[in-house]
Amino acid sequence: MLRGIAVVDAGKTNTKVVLFDANGKPVAERKVGSVSHAGPPYRTIDPAPLIEFCQKALTELDEILPVDVVVPSAHGAALALVAGDGSLAMPVMDYTSEPPSDVIGRYVKIQPPFGESFSPLLPMALTHGLQLYWQQQNWPSAFAKTKTVVPWIQYVAYVLSGKLVTEISSMSCQSHLMDVRKNTLSSLVYAQGWEHLFRPLIKAWDVIGELKPEFKGKNFRGRGAVLAGVHDSNANYLRYLAGGQEKFTLLSTGTWIIGFDTEAKLSSLDPLKDTVSNTDVFGRHVACCRFFGGKEFEVISEGASGEEASMASVQKLINQGTFAQPSFSDGGGPIPNTEGKGKIVGPIPSNQEQRASLASLYCALMVSESLDAIGSKHDVIVDGPFSKNHVFLDVLAHLRAGQKIMASDLRDGTSAGAACLALMPDGKLPHVPLSLTTLKPSKLAGLQGYQAQWKMLSYAKGI
Repeated sequence: MLRGIAVVDAGKTNTKVVLFDANGKPVAERKVGSVSHAGPPYRTIDPAPLIEFCQKALTELDEILPVDVVVPSAHGAALALVAGDGSLAMPVMDYTSEPPSDVIGRYVKIQPPFGESFSPLLPMALTHGLQLYWQQQNWPSAFAKTKTVVPWIQYVAYVLSGKLVTEISSMSCQSHLMDVRKNTLSSLVYAQGWEHLFRPLIKAWDVIGELKPEFKGKNFRGRGAVLAGVHDSNANYLRYLAGGQEKFTLLSTGTWIIGFDTEAKLSSLDPLKDTVSNTDVFGRHVACCRFFGGKEFEVISEGASGEEASMASVQKLINQGTFAQPSFSDGGGPIPNTEGKGKIVGPIPSNQEQRASLASLYCALMVSESLDAIGSKHDVIVDGPFSKNHVFLDVLAHLRAGQKIMASDLRDGTSAGAACLALMPDGKLPHVPLSLTTLKPSKLAGLQGYQAQWKMLSYAKGI
């Protein structure tokens, strides 16, 4: 009989362990900031604080409810290179590392075509293939010690259980390592001779072992079975499938805003508009749009929170003609060729409320462009931090007048989705009810004309 489920969610900004009961309801949580270092040899993710945190958190949560299953989940933009003795052959690369221009230039010539990977080459070190190529080219002796390469997600599973595995959602999240059409290793992997470094794929819900003794302490009550684990955004998507949703677009929000659309076709994806594919835990392809929304919100708002935004300030910004033009990051999102060109045009916001309002307005405009890029036409469900930003939701509801915009009441769909894996030992999707709130837009004048002018300015910058 299943008692407690502990989800270890290793995010880019925070790492947490969330305890769920046998019905998939959250019970308790422990949280800590994720740790990375500037290098050398490049910016790195430090696993040591993660290990120390899990040792403490898992034993504490087991006292509340016996932890029978542990589900690893993590962001999908890092790899671990494991040596034959189980240690790291090279430090885990943080995706904010900046590869040298000559390395990027050579990689561009060997990357798999978009029609195979359904992912463009992403900024920084976000692309797994580029990470491996850079490590192999610049540190050949260290790279040669590598026996197994696993996604960061499965490295977390390895840290907990001592077993090395790979899984489809983790390997296929814009990595260049998979031929998405066939769910097999990509032409890049074979051309570089990397195929022997990867373990055969197993299911995200497969039990790979038990928690190692150092994570149990002396009085651990649960069974501590460790699952293979899942890419965090895919876990989020799984939660809404388990909630009975069928035709919809999920906006999984946080540092990134990633839209999963159940109806969009891979053939419609455009690399210039940051539309890409993900593969869900069942091996099914899902067309997606992406936008570095959380990061860009921080830049525009200068640290002000979404809760400080107001529709009154949005109306003032529209009336006075204040525009945030893309993009405030290294990614252009849905508007091509705008990377790093972001600026504010018109009267500058004078306080936190106005800055948060402009950031919310801008993110809603960008997300609407992203939704257009994948042809989203059904209900839109917003999950994560932006589901609590009522100004963002209100403006988005105005912009997507033909669609229903719903905010999820889940505090964290990613962890809740990962917990679903513990409820499907046979691979059959469980049913876990959802609570969704449909947005009713407030009165807002002039948005249509404002959006048209914003598009004219934004797309002119991208030419």
